[in-house]
Amino acid sequence: MVFLMNRILSNELNLFAQELRACLSPAVLQEIAKRVGFVKRKSKYQANELIALCVWLSQEIGSTSLIQLSSRLEASTGVSMSAEGLNQRFNETAVAYLREVFRTLLAQKLCANQSLPNTLMSRFKRIRILDATVFQLPDAFACEYQGSGGSSNTAGVKIQLEYDVLSGQFLNVHVGPGKNNDKTYGTICLQTVEAGDLCLRDLGYFDLGDLQAIHEKKAYYISRLKLNTRIYIKNPAPETFKNGTLKKHTEYIQLDMAQLMATLMPGQTMEIEEAYIGQKQKLSTRVIIHRLTDDQTQTRLKKQAIQEKKKGIVMKEKSKRLMGMNVYITNTSPQEVLTNDVHVLYSLRWQIEILFKTWKSFFEIDACKTIKKERLECHLYGQLIGILLCSSTMFQMRQLLLEKKKQELSEYKAIYMIKDYFPLFCRAMAADAEELVNILHRLYQLLSKNGRKCHRSKKMTVFDILGIVYETTIKPRQAA
Repeated sequence: MVFLMNRILSNELNLFAQELRACLSPAVLQEIAKRVGFVKRKSKYQANELIALCVWLSQEIGSTSLIQLSSRLEASTGVSMSAEGLNQRFNETAVAYLREVFRTLLAQKLCANQSLPNTLMSRFKRIRILDATVFQLPDAFACEYQGSGGSSNTAGVKIQLEYDVLSGQFLNVHVGPGKNNDKTYGTICLQTVEAGDLCLRDLGYFDLGDLQAIHEKKAYYISRLKLNTRIYIKNPAPETFKNGTLKKHTEYIQLDMAQLMATLMPGQTMEIEEAYIGQKQKLSTRVIIHRLTDDQTQTRLKKQAIQEKKKGIVMKEKSKRLMGMNVYITNTSPQEVLTNDVHVLYSLRWQIEILFKTWKSFFEIDACKTIKKERLECHLYGQLIGILLCSSTMFQMRQLLLEKKKQELSEYKAIYMIKDYFPLFCRAMAADAEELVNILHRLYQLLSKNGRKCHRSKKMTVFDILGIVYETTIKPRQAA
């Protein structure tokens, strides 16, 4: 039985290795480089060396000195270059090459057939989470990458990401200036929404027209509601003219949210099954209102005060009072998602924050000094290639550990362990498929031993929310 399981594991790792090599083998990389014009003649500095420097061997292209980068390149690949010679290689064709490698990986959809068995949420084809991470740049980049405002820096980068919680697939990625509008990008992402998808987005993407479009695609949404959005119910006794025609202004009754909140005890939840959102649009939806505890409300108000001071704005007192509750809207039915499960399911949105945290903590994508624009973009796309590879590998291992050992993998632990294996991946890509399979098998064993998710509190994990059965590891509390 053990032999059979090891054989099945080896077969699955072999398939994943083949997918990686189909995108990143030396021959494939060289072909992409020729296509975009990065390689035009034989040279000691080829496509593999740029990938090695920007992806496998160094994650600090934007902040490390050119002399150090040249030293790392020579020590790892044997290619010796002067600092200025290397700086000249960070040019438009290098950016085009790394961008194309990233797009190729994104289109490849690594592990496309892998997906978590979402037993409690089996009606959803994908659970799509859309959010953005923003970081500041030196002011010298303000022309190309204008910042979002509200800070001392005038330059910044915003990276939009939409990914599927169940499979780990990156569905949409975009790199642009920090000032770019979230709502505009949210509308663009609707093009890839399919029937059965569940869309989770924060308030920055809130748009009634987008929610209606999701509904018309036979997909689902769960969204927080903006505090200034009006909520209506149908008037059971509307007025009519003498000829029986309905008086439009009496068709709906606007709800007073402050009064509704006052009827709830802290921690209590209520639902309005047939509500209508928006003064003009009247989007038909379910509304779930949850009153926060006093501690939660105070924490939120403190954060709001910091934002007001940072951005130089003042929120109205009525809006501050309404911050004592969460209001969700969804087009799922009560049979599909119970009232108390709406908030729990929406909390999956925080998984993308974990990913963004690893981008800055382990990949240092936000680390950049004053350098030329092309080197900055080589840094960004090199990081994104590494992030996509790391995430794809992590989700593949998550699936295997669940299937073979009923374990839940910690995304945070797994990311830095996989990143530590990048130099081994680099050498294996230049060797053969068997070498890469052996490296992946070592990684699997490491993650099985040290990468399991621990339950330190009563907070629900992704597997808990989705109703996936697994073996729980509870970390004992340490003595003070």
